[in-house]
Amino acid sequence: MKIKLLFLFLIFPVHLNAEELQGENLLFSPPDGYQIGYNSNNKDIYIQEWIPDGQNIKDWSEMVTIQVLFNYPIGDLDNFVNNFIEMIVDTCEDGRGLTITDGVEYGYLFNYFMTICGRNPDTQKPEFTMVKAIAGNDALYVVQKAWRYEPTDIQIQDWSRLVSQVFLCDNKNEAVPCPKL
Repeated sequence: MKIKLLFLFLIFPVHLNAEELQGENLLFSPPDGYQIGYNSNNKDIYIQEWIPDGQNIKDWSEMVTIQVLFNYPIGDLDNFVNNFIEMIVDTCEDGRGLTITDGVEYGYLFNYFMTICGRNPDTQKPEFTMVKAIAGNDALYVVQKAWRYEPTDIQIQDWSRLVSQVFLCDNKNEAVPCPKL
């Protein structure tokens, strides 16, 4: 299956001949000062990891991850969230998680939640992660930000503002048509 992500203002900084996006697309604009550290795509999952400029994929302080789970059961968003939080609770010292908000956005179910790993057994560092999962018709879309330290209130607010602008569009769905490029 072909991955369809649109990185607004990064890949398409100017309008191109009013081309129209086809199918379901995740609209996402990466934070300023980030570079792609890792990219992988196969028939089951697409992953892209963004790290701050000057850092590397093995030693990062913050990371933004995009995942598209192509074969995830449609409508099983609660199961994904519960499994994600359960993995943190089971793996991490002082692991916990909570839903910040959930509901329907642009016609798609979503859940925005946070996990806290007191100490990641692989890095021996804390890890705080804020995740937005969107149940699309074609896949489950996940956008997350992880910090290897306790983020400040301003960092949490900045990420929440950025992730609130992440959504799905689909020209087959009149309620959420994709923008012309």
